[in-house]
Amino acid sequence: MDKKVVEIARLYAEKVKNYLPVNMIVLYGSHVKGTATKSSDIDIAIVVDKFSGDYLKISSDLFGLVRSVNKRIEPVLLCRKNDRSGFLENIMKNGKIIYKSAN
Repeated sequence: MDKKVVEIARLYAEKVKNYLPVNMIVLYGSHVKGTATKSSDIDIAIVVDKFSGDYLKISSDLFGLVRSVNKRIEPVLLCRKNDRSGFLENIMKNGKIIYKSAN
């Protein structure tokens, strides 16, 4: 895995933690699988225990934070308690945890 991408994910995680109480931030996708190309985005899951507020506004703000770190970041906001599709479970199984709260 590209150490530069991990560092970008960590920088973004710091900004997200200052904006939103998160449970976990996970890097996933092609960079973790080892199939990334120069044009690949950087997939980052922002995991919360529950949503409080406007989901669309929070998601928009998370994209706004991208501009100050790296425009290739693609954040996805996920709620642990509402993972009916198994998407988060798959990310947890195959992704790299960048940040995990003490709670």
